[in-house]
Amino acid sequence: MAESEKRGDKFTWTYAIWLLPYPAQNYLWWLAPKWDWWIIGLITLALTVIAIAGSICINLARRRWWRVVSLLITPLPWLVIIYIAAVTGITPDSVQFALNKQAYLAEIERTDVPSGEPRFRTFALDSMFKATTSTTLVYDESDEIALPRGEQSTAWQQRTQKLCSEKKECVNLYPGSDWPFSVSKVGEHFYIVYQNFIDAFP
Repeated sequence: MAESEKRGDKFTWTYAIWLLPYPAQNYLWWLAPKWDWWIIGLITLALTVIAIAGSICINLARRRWWRVVSLLITPLPWLVIIYIAAVTGITPDSVQFALNKQAYLAEIERTDVPSGEPRFRTFALDSMFKATTSTTLVYDESDEIALPRGEQSTAWQQRTQKLCSEKKECVNLYPGSDWPFSVSKVGEHFYIVYQNFIDAFP
């Protein structure tokens, strides 16, 4: 029995699969936005920790040292993958945008605007305010949203204020505020606005 267990003691990366559900939910939550992904995330994290801790204890008891080492360094490949994805701009929001870009463009084409006026549309990417961060996809044909805060033209400010009050197409850059936010370009006239507080929409 001891000899059989010793033969089964080998280094393996297969334990990395155990961690797959946790990062995957950040890329898949929008497929079912009505689910309570906060609770799902907690359950997933708890089950993953229990599985890894339990397996470490079992392998320690059986003196499977290489299995223990495998479990301890399993997170490293995921940290590298997540870092590379962040550096290259492959974020959950950019993936969602890429998969739904044609639907967004079709919706924008149906938008009625006065003749000669640039189109402006907003789409909530995390309507549940995941992690108290509002993520908004903005289509701004004038591209003025990419300018530093406060440098947008008066016409742009008046136009966006009107759209916000009449059609709830809102984005607030909070000029002069200390609240952190960022604007990232993800396509032609498309921007993702991150605002780290819940009150991102009027």
